[in-house]
Amino acid sequence: MTEAQEINPLAEMSSRAVRSLGDTVASLPPREATLVTMPELHPELAEALRKMGAARLYSHQLEAYERVRAGENVVVATATASGKSLCYKIPAFQNALGRTKSRSIFLYPTKALAQDQLGKIKGFGLRGVHPATYDGDTPQALRADIRRRSNVVLTNPDMLNIGLLPNHEAWGDFLRNLEIVAVDEAHVLRGVFGSHVAAVLRRLRRVAELHGGNPRFVLTSATIANPQELAESLIGLPFSLVDDDGASSGPRRVIFRNPPLLDKEKGERRSLLTEGALVFADLVSRGIRTIAFARSRKAAELIYRYAAERLGIEGSRRISPYRAGYTARERRDIEGRLFDGDLLGVVSTNALELGVDVGALDAVVCCGYPGSVASIWQQWGRAGRGKDPSLAVYIAGRDSLDQFLFENPPRVLGRRVEAARVTMENPYILGPHLLAAAHEAPLEAEDEQYFGPAYRGVAKKMMEERALASSGDRLIYARSDSPARNVSLRSASSQTVLIADVDGELIGTAEAT
Repeated sequence: MTEAQEINPLAEMSSRAVRSLGDTVASLPPREATLVTMPELHPELAEALRKMGAARLYSHQLEAYERVRAGENVVVATATASGKSLCYKIPAFQNALGRTKSRSIFLYPTKALAQDQLGKIKGFGLRGVHPATYDGDTPQALRADIRRRSNVVLTNPDMLNIGLLPNHEAWGDFLRNLEIVAVDEAHVLRGVFGSHVAAVLRRLRRVAELHGGNPRFVLTSATIANPQELAESLIGLPFSLVDDDGASSGPRRVIFRNPPLLDKEKGERRSLLTEGALVFADLVSRGIRTIAFARSRKAAELIYRYAAERLGIEGSRRISPYRAGYTARERRDIEGRLFDGDLLGVVSTNALELGVDVGALDAVVCCGYPGSVASIWQQWGRAGRGKDPSLAVYIAGRDSLDQFLFENPPRVLGRRVEAARVTMENPYILGPHLLAAAHEAPLEAEDEQYFGPAYRGVAKKMMEERALASSGDRLIYARSDSPARNVSLRSASSQTVLIADVDGELIGTAEAT
């Protein structure tokens, strides 16, 4: 037995304790890493990687690097915690250290993830890499300095839409030298949100090329059925797929649990929230670092409350809820306490499904079907990073789909994950983005290369609505406002409600209904 196993609380659980959690439906074996020799890199970058413990790369990291250096657009689809971010950081940093004018944009789906990655990039200690976040929290006084001095800008789709693209003239030198655009967590870019982001990324391609830039795109994705198709749909360019995962993984035990029947005749079972709280509290009480995922904010708060009651005053101090709607300061505090080990467990919505680094976790409890098999695997992947063993628990809710999955574990374990789809042919999505694009620079017939075959028909409709007007052989925006601000990327509502206490202190946010 290794030292790691001796101190890992999972290894100390008795067989009886494991059985009490539910039915073990799979014991997934560990996987050894496929390590390869470091390519020839700038000495400062190579030394920084060595100090971080990456004297050699995973095979998929090297493949991605070589393809990007060869001028290809690349999508990397490997498991959670497989070091995907190095697939775009290494070529971007190599460019920055070799050419002082080189610029990169790293696009993250949330501000929290961008802030997390900013700290990691600064941890490289590279004197020639000057990163900065550019989001709604960035003070106006700093924005011009970021445009001039930063060669790696971390942002999100919303800020790209309303901050950078409408002001692309001010970003002209940056865009002219833009060499890498990284899109992290691309698997979340599906449906309406993904289609909006696809249009934003097409607009970015267009204005970059207007200024003489020709960036390579590097996308990273968790396991989905169609990573290459998704990448090409998002960007509108050919992509190479890197999906041969060279990272190691520890052994994982998968447990399915069905809440007990309360009334056999009616088929009524104990509440999913109660059951989730029981399992979560049991694991935390054993010193097992655990995250429980709930399907809504309310569910996360209730599971936390029930678990806190079960753990008592002392135990409840080691757990916390975590969800969207908290202030940035509150989220940073929870993430920091979890990373440092002050917290043993959190109950989260899918806000932590993305790759914010909260340290090494031992167990994940998935409270109900989260909407896709891909999300189940993404949630389970938050535990057992590296070679550490992990525990993954799926608790079925009362609805028929949850019960079906409980009765048919191969539907989950077979890894038949769903495809992610976006479209550039929905006029209600494309139309507002064509207005924004026309405001950025007059539209021309050749812009169909960016916006696809629906471009001409939707542009004609915008002319009929007098939002676009002819100017010679080009189309210009015919109104006086900034159309990008009328585009809500994430929901039908473009308004956010601020929640404050009686003293006026901001305590959270919520979307307007």
